[in-house]
Amino acid sequence: MANATQHLETALVGTWTAIPDAPQVQKPDRPSEGLYRMRVNSDGSLTPLGVVKMKSPSWIVKSRDGRFAYTTNEEVEGTVTALAIDANGEVTVLNQVSSHGQQPTHATLSPDGKFLFVANYSVAKGGAGVTVLPVMNDGKLGAEVQHIAFEAGSGAVQDRQQSGHAHSTTFTPDGHYLFAADLGDDKLHAFRYHADRAQPLEADSARDVRFSAGAGPRHMVFSADGQHAYVTVEMSGEVVVFDVKDGHLTQKSAVKLNAENASAAFKSASGILFSPDGHFIVTANRGDDNHLVVFAVQQDGSLSAPKRYAAGGIEPRAFAFDATGKHLYVTNVFTNSITRFDFDAQSGALTPAGVAATVSTPTDIKFFN
Repeated sequence: MANATQHLETALVGTWTAIPDAPQVQKPDRPSEGLYRMRVNSDGSLTPLGVVKMKSPSWIVKSRDGRFAYTTNEEVEGTVTALAIDANGEVTVLNQVSSHGQQPTHATLSPDGKFLFVANYSVAKGGAGVTVLPVMNDGKLGAEVQHIAFEAGSGAVQDRQQSGHAHSTTFTPDGHYLFAADLGDDKLHAFRYHADRAQPLEADSARDVRFSAGAGPRHMVFSADGQHAYVTVEMSGEVVVFDVKDGHLTQKSAVKLNAENASAAFKSASGILFSPDGHFIVTANRGDDNHLVVFAVQQDGSLSAPKRYAAGGIEPRAFAFDATGKHLYVTNVFTNSITRFDFDAQSGALTPAGVAATVSTPTDIKFFN
């Protein structure tokens, strides 16, 4: 007999706490107050439970065991907040430390859980780069132990690439290498990871990856076996596919997210993730497009022709599957909504299920059991 008091999943929703100044923004009734906690109901809907007040917790990193989370606070004086998540989904702030940069927009934990690697995007010149923060046994973050500045920009897109802009940090599945996407310099910076060193990152320029001028690499994922990598390139509106061998990336192909419209307004790639079984890749294109794009992953790592689905909102920045793998949730920043899609694991098809929740300027969503 089913347990009537069965514990339901909890969602944490990151936001910007300042309303963006952009033409497509639909101004909310009030600005966000921070990190929102929501119950995931059995029908897939989301019920607000409360808010942890803080400034612009724009990206959420979940520890492997789900007991802790880390948010990048995307402000000019960047910070990172450590959180404890208890068995009932209650959230406690552990501590907050400097990101040693401006507008930290992404972070990742090392596979061994020893360090958090923060990507400081920095709109202005001089605040971009990767900062390494140690993770304590109690989940708290220690002070910065290493900082690598991203100063040079490619200059190809005048208002976006006058300097470096670190947009994400991603580990190879074996934990040997970290790649940092630099939108400003059209480059993936490669680093060897040394868990036993006080400063664990060692630059490995032989494994760096250069993109075409003005492409703007943003987010990255590896296949579970580590043999293939996929990178969203924001300003060229593509997913670039790589073969991977011993940490070296060799470009295999590039697939457009919108093959029908080549104008710059329809080129704004955002996040990327695998379906739970690894058979499909989901990404999104923003700007004037605002579609989710689904690819089947072929046996050789290449991608099928894309299937496109209207995101149900403007500026679909991030998305995540719930624990069942049956529902995909999308944060639409400019329309202050989280939309839900039912996912068919056999075909990769997405079926829109409407707005799951209304939240001011939602930027990320992660699920905790």
